Amino acid sequence: MSVPRLETLRVERAGAVATVTIARPEVKNALDPATIRELDGVLAALEEDEALLAVVLTGAGDDAFVSGGDLKALQQVAGAEAGRRMARATQRVFARLEALEVPVIAAINGAVYGGGTELAAACDLRVATETASVGFKQVQMGIMPAWGLSYRLPRIVGRSTALELLLTGRTLTAREAKDVGFVDRVVPAGEARQAALALAQAIAANPPLSVRLIKQAVQGGRDAPAEAAGVLEAALFGLTWGSEDHAEAVRAFFEKRAPRWKGR
Repeated sequence: MSVPRLETLRVERAGAVATVTIARPEVKNALDPATIRELDGVLAALEEDEALLAVVLTGAGDDAFVSGGDLKALQQVAGAEAGRRMARATQRVFARLEALEVPVIAAINGAVYGGGTELAAACDLRVATETASVGFKQVQMGIMPAWGLSYRLPRIVGRSTALELLLTGRTLTAREAKDVGFVDRVVPAGEARQAALALAQAIAANPPLSVRLIKQAVQGGRDAPAEAAGVLEAALFGLTWGSEDHAEAVRAFFEKRAPRWKGR
C-alpha cells in the first residue's frame, strides 16, 4: 500500500490490518477540509490494496475520537451554496469509506461529537472505551447533519431513536450508546484501539474472499428488496463455494488441521 505524504493522518500496517489515526490532538482530532482530503487519498490507496482485510479508524490520544468539525477552519465556508458543496464533497469521502470492500472498525477512544458521529456512522463496527461520550450536537449549533448521518443513523438505531438523538443533541455515555445500538462493544478505559485491532485481526484470520464478499453482500443487500438481496447473496455464495479456500477448509476439517488460505 502506497499513500501520499500525510500531515494530519497516520497509517500503520500489521499484516492484513491497516490502522488509520486522525492525528490532530491540539483540536481533539476535529475534522477540517485538509484532513478530509487526506482521508480521501488514504482511502484511494486502501481500495487498491489486495492484501488488506480490515481497517481500524481512530483518533490520536485518549481524549477524543473526533470532537466534530473544526469550527475555526469551517468558518472559511461562507454561505448556503458553499455549505452545500462542502457537505456533498465530504459525503463522497464518507461514502468511499463505507464502500471499502473490507470492514472498517471505529475505535472510539474518547469524545465523539457532531461530525465525528457522522464519521463513526460510516464505519461498519464501533468499539468504544467506557469513558467515551457520544453527542449528536449538530442541532445545538444551529445546523443539522451534513455528512450522511441523517440517513445512516436511522439504519443503525432505528428511525424514532435517531430522531430523538438528532433533535435533542443530548450526550450519551458509551453504555447508553451501546444500549441504543450505535456502539457495538464497550471496553475498559484506554483499550478501544487494542480491542478494535483484536477484532480486526480475528476478521483477517478468515479466508480473504469470504471476508470481502460477506461485506459486499451485507452492503449491497441492505436497501434492496428481499428477492434482489437473495439473488446477490446466491451469486456471491457461488463464488465462495467454488473457491480454492472452501476446498481447503473442507480438507482441513477432515484432516483436523488449521486451513491455509490462498485468497482465491
